[in-house]
Amino acid sequence: MKNKYWIISIVALLLIGSCFVMFVNFPATVKENYMDQEPYEDREPYQTQKVYTDYEDIEYKVLERKYSNHFWTSGVDVWVTIKNIDDVGGYFSVDFDVKTSRGDYKTTSNKYFLASGDSHKFLVSFKGDYKKSDYDINVPSKEVTKIKTITEWRTVTKYRPVEKIRDKIIYCTLFEKVRGECKNAKT
Repeated sequence: MKNKYWIISIVALLLIGSCFVMFVNFPATVKENYMDQEPYEDREPYQTQKVYTDYEDIEYKVLERKYSNHFWTSGVDVWVTIKNIDDVGGYFSVDFDVKTSRGDYKTTSNKYFLASGDSHKFLVSFKGDYKKSDYDINVPSKEVTKIKTITEWRTVTKYRPVEKIRDKIIYCTLFEKVRGECKNAKT
């Protein structure tokens, strides 16, 4: 009888042990692929506006360009009439290049201040009869404020998807592990 209890005890222990091994979950570590965002630095352009000072000629208009031979002597008057059409004033002058029967002449008129909207006749006289003439206007400049767009670069952090591997703890029974089903077990 004692042996019978002994055998029943061993069989009961084996049944309990096999149930424990087959149905109790044990932790296991597996490798898992996952997607993550990895930061990286990149350079990107951006537009900015800069204010600067520049100089431009004052706007003007030539109203008249003429000459007149003197009737009483051998001589000629040559003139250019200029109107300041800008919103600021300045000192104008005219360089004359005149050819007469007595020679070639180059001269510059006196400077004259023309306020906005004013006009002036720049007149020079020469000896001899008129043959031809040319002129250049010496235009004053004005200070203007301008804006220009500049492309600059800055460093920014961006993200790109990266596949990574990590350890994952899952729980499975010894029975699932033996059958190769442990990878599909619950976490």
